[in-house]
Amino acid sequence: MYRRYLFTLLWFFLSKEERRVPRSYYKWYIIIAFFEVVLPFVFIAQGQKSVPSSFAAVLIGMVPVFTILLLLAFFKRKSTKPEITSILFGFAGIVFLSWPTQGFQDHSNSIQGNILLILAAMSFGLSLIFMEKLNEGSSVIHMRNVLLIASALLIPMSLLFEQSFKLDLARSQSIYLAILGIFHAGVVYALFNRLIRQEGALFTSYSNYIVPAIGMILGFFLLHEALSIHQLIGMGIIMMSLVFLDGKIITKLIRK
Repeated sequence: MYRRYLFTLLWFFLSKEERRVPRSYYKWYIIIAFFEVVLPFVFIAQGQKSVPSSFAAVLIGMVPVFTILLLLAFFKRKSTKPEITSILFGFAGIVFLSWPTQGFQDHSNSIQGNILLILAAMSFGLSLIFMEKLNEGSSVIHMRNVLLIASALLIPMSLLFEQSFKLDLARSQSIYLAILGIFHAGVVYALFNRLIRQEGALFTSYSNYIVPAIGMILGFFLLHEALSIHQLIGMGIIMMSLVFLDGKIITKLIRK
């Protein structure tokens, strides 16, 4: 709800040309809303009930892997060796970051949860590819429309299945929800759309590798949380994956 208010406020600062949306975009709004918001939110909520958060982070971290696989299989996109190497390094970094202190346990009894989380990662990857279709107009308008459609689908579902009208939220919880709605969804989605226009879906999918590392760094400095050795190794591997992603950096290193 709060993210819709943010986009509505920003709408007033846009020019008439930026507010215009081609009719052909509305079908993409619906598709993106379904694959970026509705399906992943449902799958993750159900999947994490039976899968530990550390293992769930690894499965969700497969978004770049599925993005490049989908591009290769269905969109006839050619990939380079640096891109593939970068994806493998980044995923290895996520595994190190998410590695629990007692190691990964046997999760064969939670196969349904694992499948749901994998489907969520695939859905995220597919939605990033579809966002490439929104290559004109304002990113704010595009993401506002996507979130409005997603809200129209999720609100009835929450009322029907979760009985959300019975929730009793404290004032602090409402503030946290507002912050999450504005920054986690509103601002981030608009930046996603802009980044996809400039660099493409595959590059944007790497945010799934970077976000956990940034979160742990902020937790260390702001919340005084401890960082283990394997987490530091994971961050180093993720940084290396970004170097492999940029072919120009590798070329310069080889020349030297």
